[in-house]
Order: sequence, then structure tokens, then C-alpha cells
Amino acid sequence: MTDKTNAVDDLLVEAMNSEIEAETFYAKAAGKAQSEAGKKLFSELASFEHNHLERVKTIIESRNKGTKMDIPVAHPELPEIKPELEGEFEPNKDEIVELLTLGIKAEQEAQHRYKEIAEQLDDPEGKELFSSLAEDERRHHALLEAQYYHMSNKGTIIWGE
Repeated sequence: MTDKTNAVDDLLVEAMNSEIEAETFYAKAAGKAQSEAGKKLFSELASFEHNHLERVKTIIESRNKGTKMDIPVAHPELPEIKPELEGEFEPNKDEIVELLTLGIKAEQEAQHRYKEIAEQLDDPEGKELFSSLAEDERRHHALLEAQYYHMSNKGTIIWGE
């Protein structure tokens, strides 16, 4: 293995650990939400992070076997947020706003971290992988900002249809 391969593998392990932390955060947030929409929002975010974890884990396993890896470009589709919906009132508004704020910050930091890693890598597969992870985190960030807006202004969570 070359130093470049080892560096990408180390970064992948770091990414996997970050996804574990994010999954745990959202799972705990789901337990704090009192509305069904809030529970569903955070549970699905935990699931998205778990899918990232599994994806990175699969890539690590593939790289360690020395096989050529195909980087999946499909992303789990996030439900469209429809502003015309009233949303579900969240009785635990203040804590959920705080959790959304923390989530927004974490997703933004993850996006920047993955983007910076992609820009620094010479390995085309590693570059594509971390660019893809950055895009996933950007989508999560945008989703959380929309939820934050609704929660802050209306006390409601808009999630799904």
C-alpha cells in the first residue's frame, strides 16, 4: 500500500467515526421531540447518517481487499419540504430549535471538512468519494435550515408529505 492509499484509508475511518457520532446525535434528538413529525425527522436523519456509515464501511472493506471500488453516486432522496403545509406543532420547541441549531452547525462543518479533504487528495476515487459525502452533508444542512425556519417562526415541523 502506498502512503496515499493509507492516507485515504485513514480519512475514511475518520469519516466513518464522524457518521457514527452524527447518527447517535440524531437518534437522541428523536427521543427529545414530542411531535410525531419531529420524531420522524430526527429518526430519518439518523437513518441517513447510518447509510453514510455503511457506505463508507463498504468502501473501506473494498479498498482493503484491493478490489476496484465503484463509488455510489445515488443519494437517499430527502422528502421535499412543501411550504404550503401547516406542519405539526412541536410542544418541545425550544429544545428542538437548539438541536436543529447544533445539527446545522455539525452538517456544515462535515460538509466543509469533506470538501477540503476532496480538494487535497490526488487519488481520484478518494476525491470523488469525499466530494460525494460533502454533497450529502450540504443537502442535510439545507434540510435542517428549512426545518429551523419553520420551527422558529411557526413552532411547527414540516417533514414529508
